[in-house]
Amino acid sequence: MAQLMHQDQARSIKRTLEVLEYFDEYKTRASVGEISRELGYPQSSTSILLKSLLNLGYLAHDEKTRTYSPTARVALLGRGIRAHILGDGNLMAALDEISSKTGELIFLASSAGLAVHYIYVIPATNPLRMHLRVGAVRPLTGSATGHLFLSIRTDAEIADIVRRTHEIDESGAQNQLDEVMRSVRKIRKKGFVLSTKTVTPGGGVLAMMLPLRFDSQAVAVCLGGVASVVVENADRYARVIQEAIARHMSGLPKV
Repeated sequence: MAQLMHQDQARSIKRTLEVLEYFDEYKTRASVGEISRELGYPQSSTSILLKSLLNLGYLAHDEKTRTYSPTARVALLGRGIRAHILGDGNLMAALDEISSKTGELIFLASSAGLAVHYIYVIPATNPLRMHLRVGAVRPLTGSATGHLFLSIRTDAEIADIVRRTHEIDESGAQNQLDEVMRSVRKIRKKGFVLSTKTVTPGGGVLAMMLPLRFDSQAVAVCLGGVASVVVENADRYARVIQEAIARHMSGLPKV
């Protein structure tokens, strides 16, 4: 019984955060049905959740349009820690510059446990573009961005992460370790990862670690787009990212 209650609480917390991220990424006003369809929740559960956020002061409700919108309370969430973690706007300025000079999807990634989490997204402006939702998760050992984070670990730590990912299948662990280490060696040599093996068919990703840590957290800046375009422009895109980081973040203390 206690375990079921814990699972219900965890699901409620997850859905609450996903609703707030939905408003942050997509629009400032949405109906129960729109949120239910986009996030894949039952409409009845979505309605209860939105009413709870309304009662707590995080959402407002328009009776005429039957839509919900975030309040100023949501806008102020994280106000006290944003500068501490993200460098008082320097990082955002660098990302805006990368976006304006490439037109591609720009996003930030951080690692937690055995996964990579996409924590901030600037949508692409190019006619052909990739899409990504804040909160998307990829495995460390099974994604290009994950391999980037593994590249800053020791070989022994990488082996342990692969083993924990494949606790049941030891032969699968060894095969994947060989594959991961080949990828990691390339990343360490080049300083960034370039991959066309993405969840989005026909997509490509170029990513590199930021030279600074934010509150001890390693963060990567990533660029996504049509695979052929990303590959053709890989060197230019890498320079754009490096120059933006140097211009806007060189004065911040390294950790």
